Amino acid sequence: EILDAGLARQGQRGIYDYFRGRVTWPIRDSTGRTLGFGARKLYEDDQIAAKYINTPDTQLYRKTQVLYGIDLAKSAIVKKRQVVIVEGYTDVMAMHLAGIDTAIATCGTAFGAEHAKDQPLSSRIVFTFDGDAAGQKAALHAFGLDSAFLSQTFVAVADDNLDPCDLRIERGNEAVRSLIARAKPLYDFVIDAAISRFDLTYTPGQVGAMKAVAPLVAQIRDRSLWDAYARKSAGRIGVDLEVMRREVMNAR
Repeated sequence: EILDAGLARQGQRGIYDYFRGRVTWPIRDSTGRTLGFGARKLYEDDQIAAKYINTPDTQLYRKTQVLYGIDLAKSAIVKKRQVVIVEGYTDVMAMHLAGIDTAIATCGTAFGAEHAKDQPLSSRIVFTFDGDAAGQKAALHAFGLDSAFLSQTFVAVADDNLDPCDLRIERGNEAVRSLIARAKPLYDFVIDAAISRFDLTYTPGQVGAMKAVAPLVAQIRDRSLWDAYARKSAGRIGVDLEVMRREVMNAR
């Protein structure tokens, strides 16, 4: 049973504890039933390099469907019509301790359509990502999922790329609450990140930025929104609106 539950593994010298030397959390479903476990590295000489490890997929535990903290956050999500999605177990704890009781985390996988499907209906989804390359990649992934959300989707990135747990330790509860209050729309975050890769002082940079942004604007399903974002992007990049619209239409 311990092997089937993913708590132990079969090694060359017998069965061993998969989560040995780590701090371990139970991962529960929305009813409070324990499905699996997540564990964080404590010691530098840990033979497994990964900072976090999770129960492998079992009959009970499917990481593409499980959201850590959903048992604690479910009623607040329904009541406040908001969900905050963070990246780690300690980030969920930090959020709840700071008063953001709608926080949940994915378990070692990107937020996907199956997660969105099982979500309590909410009008506002806030992702917290690192502002680094991995965080921007995660944001692009979420951007591609936008049609799965019956809601407005936002992104919150802390100054200095601190995750919510470190942000709370360094700057306190108010900084965590402010992070969520200042979240910007996902579309803006992804488009701004694309534009920031180019030097807009010169024409080649402007053209490069336009060609990077056009496919993103083209993915926006609401026509009134993509026209507004085409206009906004053209202004920021410094290109003619009609040229930008043409690029967006070609990308569509």
